Amino acid sequence: MAHPVIDRPHTVSSYNLQLAEVRSIINRMADEAQAMLSGALHALCKADRVAAMQVVAQDKAIDELERSLERLALLIIMSRAPMAEDLRYLMAAIRIGKMLERTGDQAKRIARRHEEVDLAVLGPRFPLLRAMERHAGEMVAKAIASFNEGSRELAGEVMSSDAELNAMNDALIRACREAMDKGTLGSGDGLQLILIAKQLERVGDYATKIAGDVAYMLTGE
Repeated sequence: MAHPVIDRPHTVSSYNLQLAEVRSIINRMADEAQAMLSGALHALCKADRVAAMQVVAQDKAIDELERSLERLALLIIMSRAPMAEDLRYLMAAIRIGKMLERTGDQAKRIARRHEEVDLAVLGPRFPLLRAMERHAGEMVAKAIASFNEGSRELAGEVMSSDAELNAMNDALIRACREAMDKGTLGSGDGLQLILIAKQLERVGDYATKIAGDVAYMLTGE
């Protein structure tokens, strides 16, 4: 599928290269964010402090990529005075970069919980947390694919799939509350699990916002 901005020839070849670099940075950020999210859950499961600190350290890289993306997009806007589709593309790119940076922040916060979560407590509920992480990661991947391909259909699929992640979050909260009421789960441990699930649910929200930005980029609405 031809992208309405990237694959449309522009008079100045350097302009094409700049627009392509915007997409490249966004894809690198998406790869980093998804790796951080998966790594954070792995560190929790294994109580692996080294792996957790690696995830925390990765956040600096995604922050720098976000700053580079914003600088480049603003430079293009100021120097090229893009119109219509190109301007929407650049504005959407800036917002998408912010959502990916926030995804990295959530992964970092999850990784930092590795010392606060008891593995014996986490174990029975880890499959649901991991399922939430996979679903959220897939939403991010599909949202970025919708950006790369200029696909409103893919963007719509991302927005529709957010309800499933919300339902998974609700199910985990209910399970934790029931266990706390029965005394089989401590309130502190239950709160940690609920907070991790909430952070994963937020990643789904970011993916949904990315999809909304893609829809704006393509339609102006």
